[in-house]
Amino acid sequence: MRNVKLLAPSYYQKFHCIADRCRHNCCIGWEIDIDDRALTAYGALQGEIGKKICQSIEWGADGAHFRLQPNGRCTQLSDRGLCRIITALGEGYLCEICREHPRFYHTVGDTLEVGLGAACEEAARLILAEADYATLLPVGEAEVNAAAPAAFDVAARRAALFSVLGDPTLPYEVRREAVNRDFGLGAQPTPQAVCELFASLEYLEVAHRDLFLRALGEASPADRVSADARERFLAYLVYRHASPSQTLREFRTAVSLALLLEQLFARLVACCGLDAVEAARIISEELEYSEENTEAIRFTLELGAFPT
Repeated sequence: MRNVKLLAPSYYQKFHCIADRCRHNCCIGWEIDIDDRALTAYGALQGEIGKKICQSIEWGADGAHFRLQPNGRCTQLSDRGLCRIITALGEGYLCEICREHPRFYHTVGDTLEVGLGAACEEAARLILAEADYATLLPVGEAEVNAAAPAAFDVAARRAALFSVLGDPTLPYEVRREAVNRDFGLGAQPTPQAVCELFASLEYLEVAHRDLFLRALGEASPADRVSADARERFLAYLVYRHASPSQTLREFRTAVSLALLLEQLFARLVACCGLDAVEAARIISEELEYSEENTEAIRFTLELGAFPT
């Protein structure tokens, strides 16, 4: 094990959970797993609060989780939309998944990086509002497993991409095409292949699949969508998906994934009337938070770029 710097985008430390003001509470519709540390803490609690917490825990094949009510709400979520554990005991008693959401981590060189997933509407708002997406700031230190240095310098490749993406002298579409040409796979699957792919994915809500297919089936009037929002969402997608790349090919595939999701984002706003934050949130919730979905998209992109 070794200690490394923990870096984050400039908007990271502005994030605070908006709790009962959230329109899409992360304590609704998700099975919330409970880690061993939290289980031990809950089992040691005395009194009525400890009894209620333990009674709300179920066990399944993958371990312990909080029981969901028939309406999909976590049993620890109050009618006001607040977590009873935080209210009664403080954030220190949260299980790991609740404490960390919507954060994600990846190792780049000799640092650990953290970001905010856009499935959280407040995170999506910050991502789309921040012009300086390329600057990473130290937010602490972390302990990681020791590993041999990677041969591929992903940080330098990402910095070069952000330099092209953020060039203020060129129209956004020109910058986007340069990113695709210089950093992505170049060739893209046909529109029919993309629609077939998105129709085959798994969705939390079937209505979102229909929304995606509607957006992908229509031409996108680009002038209806903020170029700043598209640029910032694409930068977020690159940061999240391309940063863990260990090879140039992995990086190019991840950038092509980011470009495809940015295209879907633009069409959801232009053709379906979604506001930018909601479009980003739905894409992240349905696609980024499903490893099966992102891997299926990566596989299709590779086939499109390197046909057999």
